[in-house]
Amino acid sequence: MALLQNGRMLDPRTRMLSLAALLLLSACIGNNNSASNSTPPPPPVVNTMTVTVDGGPAAASGQVNHAYVTVRVCIPGSQTQCASIDHVLLDTGSWGLRLVSSVLGANSIMLSAERDAQNQAIEECMSFGGGQTWGPVALADVYMAGEEAAKLPLQIMDDNSIAAPAPADCGANGTLINDVSGFGANGVLGVGVFVQDCGAACANAATPLPIYFGCNASGACSAENAALVVQVTNPVAMFAADNNGIIVDLPNLVNANGDASVTGELIFGIATQSDNQPPVSGLSIMAADANGDFTATYNGNTTPLPAMIDSGTDSFAFDDPTIAVCAGGAFVGYYCPAVSPQSVFAINTGAGAGGSASTVQFAIADPSSFVAGASAFLNLGGGGGSTRFTWGMPFFYGRKIYVAIDGRAAGSAIGPYYAY
Repeated sequence: MALLQNGRMLDPRTRMLSLAALLLLSACIGNNNSASNSTPPPPPVVNTMTVTVDGGPAAASGQVNHAYVTVRVCIPGSQTQCASIDHVLLDTGSWGLRLVSSVLGANSIMLSAERDAQNQAIEECMSFGGGQTWGPVALADVYMAGEEAAKLPLQIMDDNSIAAPAPADCGANGTLINDVSGFGANGVLGVGVFVQDCGAACANAATPLPIYFGCNASGACSAENAALVVQVTNPVAMFAADNNGIIVDLPNLVNANGDASVTGELIFGIATQSDNQPPVSGLSIMAADANGDFTATYNGNTTPLPAMIDSGTDSFAFDDPTIAVCAGGAFVGYYCPAVSPQSVFAINTGAGAGGSASTVQFAIADPSSFVAGASAFLNLGGGGGSTRFTWGMPFFYGRKIYVAIDGRAAGSAIGPYYAY
């Protein structure tokens, strides 16, 4: 995940942990064997599902620029012990599925923690800008549209303290944000550019990072390495097909000052079926680096900033000390320009030598002009003090956003990349 105004952004350290994902995945992708040895592709499946921007679940109403999906979760191997979990936050800036424990319990879904070689429960501390999540890693069969990720490692966000208590070094980055109100959602669906949420750095470290832990029966937890196969995993990467990325397709707003809700589509796969073909021309492809970033140079400045396209961020998030910040009301901390809307721009440049460039014109509005009670806002800006540039949810309205997974061929390019 990336920086989220007012509280949710992925710790850049965590993105860096996926540095070796490209090398690990590239060996598994593509097949240069003769046609006689190739496996025919599986038949097409339904690969689209609804995305809705609204005020959030009942336990955390009043959310702004949150895009939600519904995820069907089953105990592995069962077709009856299943539940459809609504209001799961769609997040192109993180990797892996995380569901709130009490929400699973209310739907009678009891998932058992994975075990390490010492038969200890495997638990995870994952960092976000507003705090950290804590809870066990468990397996579930996950269904979205006609796609299945069987025995997917996911994180249960332990909001009801049924697992081991968080160790002292989990929660140091703010507070624990395990509950529905912490994310304004019943869970988080991370469908960004990497496969695992940590990668080789959590599998092979000489000194285990404080991310994955083994917890014994008495609740004592120690950091330990976690093999890639047990790490929390981007479910799209585990689909039988349509597993090279996603497309988010949301319409533009009817009212520039805010709509009550917006409905669009999440499309699985890039150039794998007739409904997910990129355009022949006109697509801006931003290659991402080992941290999942390209760069953005804001409003004529000379310093390029690490950047990403993140549906988990509710605003255009960047630092501009020349724009006034809202001092009161519902949007404290967001930008309140004296002249609204204030026109600005940024130049996106893909990672690597000769990365493509694209200039994006956008505007920042004064939130006092927003429609009361609306949930979707086009020109919301914030992020004062940030050292990054995040194209958050306002960037998604009226565009198709492509997110290609690391090392996987997706149309004319190989991931990781973002495109629009």
